[in-house]
Amino acid sequence: MKKKLASRQGINRAVALVLALVLVLAVLISIPIYLSYKKRADQFSCTVALKKAQDMLDVEFLWNYELSHDEALKVVERAKWEMEALCPAGGDYYLVDRPESDQVYRVTCGIHEKNTYLRTRLNAAHVLELLEDALANCVRRGIEVPEEGFTFLVNSRELPVPLLEEPVDLRWGTSASIDYEGIVSFFTLAEDGSVAWFVYADENHASVYRAGNDWGGDAWAE
Repeated sequence: MKKKLASRQGINRAVALVLALVLVLAVLISIPIYLSYKKRADQFSCTVALKKAQDMLDVEFLWNYELSHDEALKVVERAKWEMEALCPAGGDYYLVDRPESDQVYRVTCGIHEKNTYLRTRLNAAHVLELLEDALANCVRRGIEVPEEGFTFLVNSRELPVPLLEEPVDLRWGTSASIDYEGIVSFFTLAEDGSVAWFVYADENHASVYRAGNDWGGDAWAE
């Protein structure tokens, strides 16, 4: 009787273990599917929201052909307030010049802009602006620039932007040949305390700024 009971308990444990493994596998399989679905849903919702913001901007332009950049931003801010958010993934929004169109600006997102090169440049310019504001704030307050640099909120995510003694080389190539993932950004200072060298890079492109030379580098920079 004891042997039968022990055997039955062993079978129950084996069944429980198999069920647990099946559950774990189901979770592991479902997570990527869910993330993929959420990514597509976020992109669709962002596209719809930006279309509404663009429509509002185009209507405003019909009333004011001399619409300035700041005035256009206020229109987009109003659209954002009406919809609570333009991008459900938290992407920052930007205005892009449209010289080929009768309309002055195009509204786009720092996460879902399809042109990788343009998206990188827009995010890079945004981070550089935040960096220059932070440096100017240090000057106004009479404090030293933090040795570790700064951390900014970009596309609703914290992005460390460390201060380096010397520029760090980035490999030429694509995402298959780099040795890190995600977004990196860093800067060096000129003698007068301004930005001397700045990099914002993702797996596909890098935007490089050198003082006096404007932006440079269409791919990875050395």
